[in-house]
Amino acid sequence: MNTPQDKSEPDNWVNRIELITAAILQVGIGLMSVGAIFEGLWRIAFSGSIVLLLTFSPAIIERRLRVPLPVEFTLLTCLFLFASFVLGEISGFYERIWWWDLVLHGTSAMLTGFIGFLAVYVFHMTRRIQVKPLHIAAFTFGFAVTIGSLWEIFEFLMDWFVGTNMQKSGLTDTMTDMIINAFGALIAASVGFFYVRNGDSQLGQRLLRKVATKKGLDIEPPDNEPPSVDGH
Repeated sequence: MNTPQDKSEPDNWVNRIELITAAILQVGIGLMSVGAIFEGLWRIAFSGSIVLLLTFSPAIIERRLRVPLPVEFTLLTCLFLFASFVLGEISGFYERIWWWDLVLHGTSAMLTGFIGFLAVYVFHMTRRIQVKPLHIAAFTFGFAVTIGSLWEIFEFLMDWFVGTNMQKSGLTDTMTDMIINAFGALIAASVGFFYVRNGDSQLGQRLLRKVATKKGLDIEPPDNEPPSVDGH
């Protein structure tokens, strides 16, 4: 008979592999930034330093909001920033692959949306706050769209002050990115809404199970039934 420790052993190995992969990506970004300094490429060095700092954003969110995030979020954040800066900006994937920017913005919007969902849902299920499923979905959507908008502001500031070309075609690129961000945010909000309302989202269950395992919390509704909130 397998003990709980035996059952969690595969997950522990997966988590270690994901953390090692994320660390390798961070080292890659860091080495590129250091190399740019030695070559006098100050724009790339400055951009790389900011991107490297952003890879630690999941850890910052965990500490500030006291919301345990699955290891996958750290890995996906590092993958997104590596693909955006190293592959997209430095290696020219934005120009060589037309859909590169669209995929990155869509996946990042879903990622940030799920972070927002986990934040408010953990508070909800631990009775720190009580909110309706629709309000959780609205928060998830708004959180993802806000982060996406802040990223567009970041791109504009980098182009304006540092001389990068992150916005490419200017207004058209920005509006296309924001539309894709909104679409990705809508997917994340829909997953959160249907999970909280009737527990029928496999992705939502997986995310909450990861959080519960990491912190030893009982945050999943029993029998997949969400707690009653104002009769809804």
